[in-house]
Amino acid sequence: YDEAKGVGEAVNESRSKISEIKSHIEQLRVERAMRGETDATEDDPEERELKSQIEFHKSSYKEKFNRLRELKAEIEQIQGIMEKQRVGLQNDFENWYNLMVRQYRAALKGEQQAGAAQGEVTREESQEIRPGRGGSSRGEESKSVPVLTGNKDADADIAAFYKARQQLLEKSSGQS
Repeated sequence: YDEAKGVGEAVNESRSKISEIKSHIEQLRVERAMRGETDATEDDPEERELKSQIEFHKSSYKEKFNRLRELKAEIEQIQGIMEKQRVGLQNDFENWYNLMVRQYRAALKGEQQAGAAQGEVTREESQEIRPGRGGSSRGEESKSVPVLTGNKDADADIAAFYKARQQLLEKSSGQS
């Protein structure tokens, strides 16, 4: 991108130099016409020098313009790849997130069923089993936070995230 910016500036500089030189040539011709020199344009060394400068700047302009066109194509290709990668990354994240939600719900449901079957957790208490609250009726950490990664801290963070997300969803659906 930086190269394209620099080449673009060089293209503009060449174009302005060409315009500048052309106006200088016009000024020379006007001055000669005012002096009455009409046929001297072909023999004027200053005008020939200015015309050669124009040719130099024209070739420079064309070269840099073509390079700018190439860079533009490269940039557009890279932007397309980046967009494709962004979409892929977003899809991968959404798939992972949905998997984590399913695992969390399954783990929470399994814990509630296991606790009720053993008579450890009543229906009201099962409503109290929320990620990040730090315990169930027996105060066991494993009952409050389902194991998602095997790391207690990470699992607690994930569960807290799901809880906050659920609260936001409930809050937003209540306001709609």
